[in-house]
Amino acid sequence: MSTREEHIKYRQIKFECVIMNPILSKEDLEILKEYGTWMEALFLKKIEPLNEKQAEFCRQLLLDKPPEEKFANIFWKYLKRNELANTIELNNVRKTSKDDREDWKKIRKMRF
Repeated sequence: MSTREEHIKYRQIKFECVIMNPILSKEDLEILKEYGTWMEALFLKKIEPLNEKQAEFCRQLLLDKPPEEKFANIFWKYLKRNELANTIELNNVRKTSKDDREDWKKIRKMRF
């Protein structure tokens, strides 16, 4: 399969994302649903960029500041939102009962 055919294959797959509603406008969300799978494939290097503009898209996603280019900006927001969601999930992990017991012992020791 040629590189162009691989790009077309990814462009035909709809991108599913549910966490982006409050962050992206309706227009941006539609762009992400339409091109998200293709943008993700470019970013993850599943497909090679066909031109310099696509290569620049990939470079912009690695920056800490939002990119100027519209498509890169939309996908950058998606990546950062996912990164934040994963961080929050890790921080909300419930302690095991052993940890709770150790905390209780420390508190009890401090009181007396």
